[in-house]
Amino acid sequence: MYKYVIRRALLAVPVLLLSSLIVFGLMRVMPGDALTALMAESGNIGEKELAKVRKDLRLDLPYHEQYLLWLWQMVSLSPGDSLFTGEPIAVSLRKAIPVTLELTALAMILGLAIAVPIGVLSATRQDKPSDYAGRMVAVTGLSFPDFWLGTLVITFAAIWFQWIPPIGYTSFWDSPWRNLQQFLLPAAVLGFRLSAATMRMTRSTVLEVLREDYVRTAWAKGLGGRLVVYKHALKNALIPVVTVVGGQLGVLLAGAVVVETIFALPGMGRLTVEAIIYRDYPVVQTNVMLVAATLVTLNLLVDLTYAWLDPRIRYR
Repeated sequence: MYKYVIRRALLAVPVLLLSSLIVFGLMRVMPGDALTALMAESGNIGEKELAKVRKDLRLDLPYHEQYLLWLWQMVSLSPGDSLFTGEPIAVSLRKAIPVTLELTALAMILGLAIAVPIGVLSATRQDKPSDYAGRMVAVTGLSFPDFWLGTLVITFAAIWFQWIPPIGYTSFWDSPWRNLQQFLLPAAVLGFRLSAATMRMTRSTVLEVLREDYVRTAWAKGLGGRLVVYKHALKNALIPVVTVVGGQLGVLLAGAVVVETIFALPGMGRLTVEAIIYRDYPVVQTNVMLVAATLVTLNLLVDLTYAWLDPRIRYR
């Protein structure tokens, strides 16, 4: 197990390096730069002032030197300051990460709470009205994009109930009720997409496991239906479901960019969007690399979960 983890960690290095090259290159080929945004905010700046600012921000260095300098900052865990606001990126991340973590965690809980029971219900009542209803919900969730569903939800909430989520962010420890008001709708929008894919996979795998000989034997011995389904069938059906959920974590993080912007949540997604608008290279690059490292780690954890679900799986 330890050798497998070390090997996966070493394999993650070239993945992260490639990710860093891609995001660094994409930011440099975009039209304009951070100085363009600064000039728009500050008014006209002379050539001398512009050259001084460019030198102070080290934007006058060749691209390979800028890349190596930024790579060293990432390795030393000191990503530097924002080019636009001058605020240390670490400070911005300390403000934004808790928002995104809470949003994705709540979306994951809501998505799984919807997907697994409905998926099991559809499998145990195959081709019955409840099965068709569950499949319709799954197809609907896969068909609605996050930006459209988020806009629809917040519009209908304002029209029908004359209510919109409070703007900004309030910590759960400061005001649990206000925090729930801020996160419930955006988490439901994100969780709905997750629940759709997970629901379909849960139904398919549970159906497959219910046809296995050991399940039929358990029923033949007179065990109760719920005991057979949830203790014997569901655990063995969860490995493909865990794979789907692990893949959907990337979708959740990508969806958070849109949802945080729509619902005005000051998380990493909104921070990244604003940094892209202002060509704030260090902030965008740091956020993307942080997400890439998170996804690599989550994929490793998903693989290790297989061994817990199925003791026959061993990693060497």
